[in-house]
Amino acid sequence: MPAPERLHGEYVDLVLRELTLRTKVNFETMYLGGGSPSALSMENLQKLLQGLGKNELKEFTMEWNPEQVNSEKIQLALDFGVNRFSLGIQSLNDDLLKMLGRRHSAKTALDAFEKLNSAFGTGSCDLMFCLPNQSTQNFLNDVKTLVNLEAKHLSFYGLTLKKKTKLPLQPEHLYPEMYLKAAEILQSAGLHRYEVSNFAKPSHESRHNLVYWKRGPYLGIGPSAHSYLDGVRSNASGKYVPWKKWVLSGCPQNGLTLDIPSKEGREIEAIWLALRTREGLSLEAYEREFGEKFDLKKAELYIKKGWLTANEGSLALSGKGWLWLDKISIF
Repeated sequence: MPAPERLHGEYVDLVLRELTLRTKVNFETMYLGGGSPSALSMENLQKLLQGLGKNELKEFTMEWNPEQVNSEKIQLALDFGVNRFSLGIQSLNDDLLKMLGRRHSAKTALDAFEKLNSAFGTGSCDLMFCLPNQSTQNFLNDVKTLVNLEAKHLSFYGLTLKKKTKLPLQPEHLYPEMYLKAAEILQSAGLHRYEVSNFAKPSHESRHNLVYWKRGPYLGIGPSAHSYLDGVRSNASGKYVPWKKWVLSGCPQNGLTLDIPSKEGREIEAIWLALRTREGLSLEAYEREFGEKFDLKKAELYIKKGWLTANEGSLALSGKGWLWLDKISIF
């Protein structure tokens, strides 16, 4: 559930306090979202952006909900260095949006996209597929509409329903068809797949997300936000009150949940994250990090299936492998 508006100002103050206490190095990218800052009032959004400061960032993305996009907030974001948007469209079908509990309509989403795309010149739209009552053609129409409006980056994700949901059953048998046909449309339009769920025109890939997939360091600020620093993963409490107390007490290290992966854990993570990307797993980088060559015999079954390709010193997804990464076991 969204936080009540009376807490927004306090929340912004706490986020800025945590950021000040925990930032030890400079980062090249920033993603403002995971929760939508566009929900903030002009006053609170300005306080947040001002507190972040005008850093020399290569990429500064701000997340938006379609119904909260307006010219004043766009200008404010531009004034404080935001240079990329992320828009949660999800669907361009009003019935599906209503079923998902979204507050915007398809028209609102398209108006918001055109405003943001015009202002920032680059950014991502999120769509969902394999929704209950969604046909393949319905999803592909969404993709085509955004392509025709000159979207430069598109992300789409299959919906995962929790057990005992009240929503109708998903058309799971259509999942492969929806994904593969959408990927084909985007490829033809010059939006190339650079990660399982992400497609972009050249130079419009998300630098920030590439840090995650390439296991670079990142700092997460806010309740439940995850960080990866010095080979250690950590996260703060996901509940507001404990997180607030932790921030007010100075963000002590012992208040974080730490995950220090074993050698095997690092190996699995390195392979799995690398395979999500267009470049795949660099065999040279693997040997350099783990002190031994990757055993390609582990991948033989999937190479024969056409799901993986081994060439030029890398192991990468191919064909239907992009669909079934979770079914590939080479660890």
